This record gives sequence, structure tokens and C-alpha cells, in this order.
Amino acid sequence: MGCGIMGTVGKVIAVAVLYGAFSAGAKPKPNIVHIMVDDLGWQDIASHKLDGNPVYETPHLDRMTREGRRFTQAYSPAPSCAPSRVAFLRGQHPVNTEVYHVSGGRIPRAWHKNSDRICPYYSYGLPVEEPMIPEALTRAGYITAHVGKWHAGGKSAGYPFPLDQGFDFGFTERDGRHKYYNDEDLWNPEEQNRNTFFGAWASPGMEKRLSVFATDDPNDPYQVNEKGRPFDKPLDLVLGFMEKYKGQPFFMNYCPYEVHGPIQTRDKKRFDNYVNKLGMEYPTDPKKTYYDLPGHSDPYYASMVDTVDYYIGQVISYLEQTDDPRNPGHKLIDNTYVIVDSDNGGVHRFTDNAPLKGGKQNTWEGGVRIPFLVRGPGVQAGSICDTPINLIDLFPTFMTMAGLPRDEALELDGCDILPLIHGESDTAFYADGRERESLFWFFPWDAHMSSALRKGPWKLVRHYGAAKRKPDVRLFRLYAGERTDDLSEARDVGDQFPEVRRGLLEELDQLIAVAGAPVPFDNPTAKNADQAAVAAMPNVLDLGSEEDRVWVMLESGNGKAEIENARLLYTLNPPPMDTIGGNREEWLSAPATISQGRVEAVMPPGATHAVFSMVDANGFLISSEAMPAVCDVGHHAKDSELLANGFAYKPGLYALIKLGEQAFATTGDKELKAVLKAAKAKYAAEQIDKKIMCDAIRSLRTAIRSQQGTPEAAHPLLNRFPTEPLF
Repeated sequence: MGCGIMGTVGKVIAVAVLYGAFSAGAKPKPNIVHIMVDDLGWQDIASHKLDGNPVYETPHLDRMTREGRRFTQAYSPAPSCAPSRVAFLRGQHPVNTEVYHVSGGRIPRAWHKNSDRICPYYSYGLPVEEPMIPEALTRAGYITAHVGKWHAGGKSAGYPFPLDQGFDFGFTERDGRHKYYNDEDLWNPEEQNRNTFFGAWASPGMEKRLSVFATDDPNDPYQVNEKGRPFDKPLDLVLGFMEKYKGQPFFMNYCPYEVHGPIQTRDKKRFDNYVNKLGMEYPTDPKKTYYDLPGHSDPYYASMVDTVDYYIGQVISYLEQTDDPRNPGHKLIDNTYVIVDSDNGGVHRFTDNAPLKGGKQNTWEGGVRIPFLVRGPGVQAGSICDTPINLIDLFPTFMTMAGLPRDEALELDGCDILPLIHGESDTAFYADGRERESLFWFFPWDAHMSSALRKGPWKLVRHYGAAKRKPDVRLFRLYAGERTDDLSEARDVGDQFPEVRRGLLEELDQLIAVAGAPVPFDNPTAKNADQAAVAAMPNVLDLGSEEDRVWVMLESGNGKAEIENARLLYTLNPPPMDTIGGNREEWLSAPATISQGRVEAVMPPGATHAVFSMVDANGFLISSEAMPAVCDVGHHAKDSELLANGFAYKPGLYALIKLGEQAFATTGDKELKAVLKAAKAKYAAEQIDKKIMCDAIRSLRTAIRSQQGTPEAAHPLLNRFPTEPLF
């Protein structure tokens, strides 16, 4: 992982030969093109509109519906982008990836002091050591690419990047070492005006969205083509990659930035079309919004749906018109699976998911039910599948497409749905042969904080209590036999079917418990908190540290609840180690041990601050240092700056010195020895100066990283923020 595309081609070809990708007489492995549109709603494709009166024009997706297979009950793993993308790439439910929302990597605390529940800690992205789809496909001889939105890494510019996670070719949304990859065939440095990183989606800001339409000026980076369509660099990269590597099996993970906000378009012709189609006066104020209008009524959003449909059409047209070098006499489309889906439901401010309830950011059907189309070899044209599926199913499905055997070590949660794609089955089966009977979601985000389970005709939604919503459990019957019953989740039938409600709730709680995912914690400052339980909550008595060990002492006995769960949360990059002032401060997790009245842990090397996050027997969240509610300080406040103690600097520096000594024992490097001596002197100083401590940690990290070939140099915490010069 981590190598550029020019260095991987020989490796990929060698692997392809090893796996018979070019064996004479063997059926060539199919190409796989996965297109994940950002925030595309279930009703946004014209031919899928249940009322038969579409506003958005999607001729290419409509044709794909006619020529491929539509899954009417496809679901995203989460109602938000980051957890869905991570779950898809990893093939696991969010309860197992531990990525629940895009705002992860912070110390858990109440959103408001009166919030009933507190969201548990969760990660911002997936660690580099976790396997992803491209790593498996590479073993089958595929060359792999990711173009477009990533959102599967950490806060350091998106690291780990696609290339770190096994892709041969990567193009992602943040600055850093993998923004400009080493393939000038696709990214021509001489075409600076065309190298628009976000493509036509790039936002000029709301105040300019009526004045930045693309033109036919050759100097316009979005210069319109003969069809009047603005140039889009990500689409250009997708087409260029397929053209360059059409002679071997390829996997393209194409993730357009559309139709995510900011809601704007560079295509004036299409915008004018929708203004007229909706019978509106042409807007004169670029900040005018259409949030309060019913149905599909935003001409900017309509233009974005129209645009992404055009992108998809260009990809399919290329595959239809291009000869397949591995399959003489055929076009690439004849041996390519094309899958189109969305990372979550549509945003109800901009589109309308009706008859589904809700939208992105909640577990109602509108937030998790998504469009899903597939076209490819063996796929019956115009066919429909009503079996519920989930995007986590694509990892094992792609493996089967590539001819790979089952790999238990991957610990995949999804089902191989290739038999459903081919119409050979209407049931999804796990790898061990068990029939899948249910799908579930765990979304403990502050604003919605819920979980849900879909089983047969039933949908159970459990709200833990967040914002102004009180805890509740609701049961809906989405279907009655072959017909729809309550897709809008408008009628809670839990009282009519108490046994169904109880059984589904037990199953949902068990699924979450087996994964070890912590459910939202009780907030002791809430008005509705059980005061007897609050009185039993153990108070923090003292914090302490010695060398690299840190601990917290709490009340114990005398009617005080005992601590049942604990972990150490720590950061490596406080504001002094971040060129953008701490906006990327990320908190990670380490194990802690519990004994009566004491919780302790070993500080990770180079950690600058830490806090113990603990849960008592009554379910209350306790921090080793009191944390203010998010609303009291603003969600942009840096956690490290809210801590009075935080075990600041010295324990983490000590742990880093130990790591450096291990490296020195192997290499005997004189420069490392000098840096270690300086770090020890700074550790011994009585006064803690954060600049001096940060300089010492940074210098020692650099010195250890220079000991190439040692395990210490490759330590993940020394390489967590590779694009940050202050790290």
C-alpha cells in the first residue's frame, strides 16, 4: 500500500498472470465500475418516481433502469456519508468499523447540559491496517482506482488515503501527498486551468452561484463542450483511467461530489431549463433558497441531479463504444458490471424523499433507503429485485465477481448478492449458508441518536433520546404481503403487535451488544436524570502519572456505583502541532484497566493529552476531567484546551523516549542518540512549556522515523499525520 500508480503496474500485471487473468481460452475477469453518488435520494431518478411525475431529468439512469436490474429495497449502512463509505469499503456494519458519523474523533460529552443521552466515542475514519476492497481485488489481478469523494480516513487531510488502503490510483478531496499522484497521462501538469480538483462541483459560495456558470472561453477551467456541458476533472480522470488500463481487469470506485451541498451548478443551460420547468421567475438573489417549497422544487439541485446523470451516461457510453482488448469482438460493456448507488438518503431540505419519511442524518426510511442499479454480464434487462440489500454486501460480491474464494480473515458482515444480481435467487445468504433475515443500523449521533432494524415487513426504530426527542421505540409495518402498507412510517403499531415489537427490540439490542458497541450514555446533568443514580455516581478524587502510566482515582464503596467500562482517549496533534490551528485535532482510543476505585492505562508514544472516559454501573458517562457541554463552548472548541490537566505532554514523551531507545538498540544511530538525550532533558524539566514539549516530541518522532527498517520507524502513531509539517 501507499505506492504510486506507475510503480504498481508491473506488480498488478504479474499478479494478473498469476491468477490467470490473461490465460488463453479463459473467460476474462469482469471489470467492476462502482459509482456512489453523494446524497442521491430514493426518488431522485425520474423513472423511479412513484407518482409518475418527475421533475429531474435523468435519461441515462432511466436507460440503465431499462437495461439493467433495479433493487427497490437497497439500503445504505448509515444515514450519513462517512460511516456509509467506510462500511462499504470495509464490508462491515458501522458497529464494527466504529465510525458512526463524520464528526468523530473527539471526547464524548453532552451536546447540551440537559440532553438525556451522550453519544459514545467513535472514530473519525478507518485505520490503515484495516483491509478494504481494493486489497482483495489486487490479489485477483485487478488494477484499482478511486476518484472523487473519499471520507474514509482521518482528520489529517483524509489520511489514510486511497493509495494507503490498497488502491493503485487515488484522487481524493483534500490536500496532501496523494492529491497529485504520479501519472501525468491522466493529470497533465501543463493543463493547469483544467486541473480543477473538485471539478465542476467546486463551490464559489452561495453569493456567487448565479455568476459562475461555465462558458465556451478556452481559458475557462470549466469550458463547456459541444453538448454545452461544463468540463469536470474527476469525470475526465475516470474516463482516462479506463482507457489507459482497459487491457486488464479494473475496479473503478467513482464517487462524484454531486449532489451534496453546496447546492449550485455551473450549467446555465440546465439551470434555465429547470427554472422554466418549475414555472419560476428567474432568481436575482443567489442566496434565495427553496427549502419551504414542497416536492422537487429547487432548480439548483435539479441541475445537479441532471449533471451527475450526464456523468454516469458518459461512463456507460465509453464502455459501450470501446473495444475490449481482452475480449476480441466485444465492447467493454459486455464484460463490465456497472453499479450505481448512493451513500445515504437524500437531504430533505433540497429534495423530497416522499413517500419515505425523513432523509439524511436519521434512520427513517428516507435516510437509509437508496437507489441501486446494476448492469453487467448475466443481468436481465429491465428486471427488478425486491430483496433488501445493504452496501456492505458489495465487498463479498465483488470478490465473487473477481473469482476470489471466501476469506474468513476479512470478517465481512455482508452477503454475496451476485445470485440476486443475476436473478438466480431472491434470498441473501451469509458465507456460512445462513439466510439473512434482517438488516440493522446503529446511528448514535448527537442530533438523532437512534438504531433501527428491518425484518420482513417490519421496521423497528429506537430513539435513545437526543436534542428535543425523548427516548422511544416505534414499530412500523412497511409492507402487507406484496403491497406497500406504511412506507411513510406514519403509524406506530407497537401496541397492536407487542410480541413483534419485543422480539425485534431484543434482536436489535443483541446485534449491537455482540458487536461490543456502546449505546448512548446517560447524562448526569440532564433534568430528567435519576437523582438517586446521580448521587451514586463516583466522584473523581485524583489524577496521577508516573513515567508512561496514567491513572484516575474515584470514590468506591459506601453505596457508590462501580466503574464498569473505561478507555483512555488521547490526542497526538493539539493546536501547536497543526498548521490550521487545531481544526484537525483528533482523539484516538486506547485500552484501560479497572480495579476498585482506580482506572489506569499506558500512555501511547507521542500522545500530548489524554482523558479517561468511563461508564458506571448505572450507565452514566464520567470523564476524568469534567467536560463542558458542546453548546456551552461551541463544537469548534479544541478538546485539549478544555482540560486543566490532561496528563499533558510528559507521559507521552516518556513513552516516545522508550520507543526511541528500542530503535537505538537496533541501529546505534548517533543522531537518534543526540535527539534522545535532548528529549530526556526536556522530560526532566519541572516546568511544562507546551512549545518546548511539542518541539521535543516532533524532533523525536522525526528521528525515530529516520531509522528505516525498524518496527519503531513504522509505528502507526508516528505516521498518523503524514501531511502535517508540524507533526
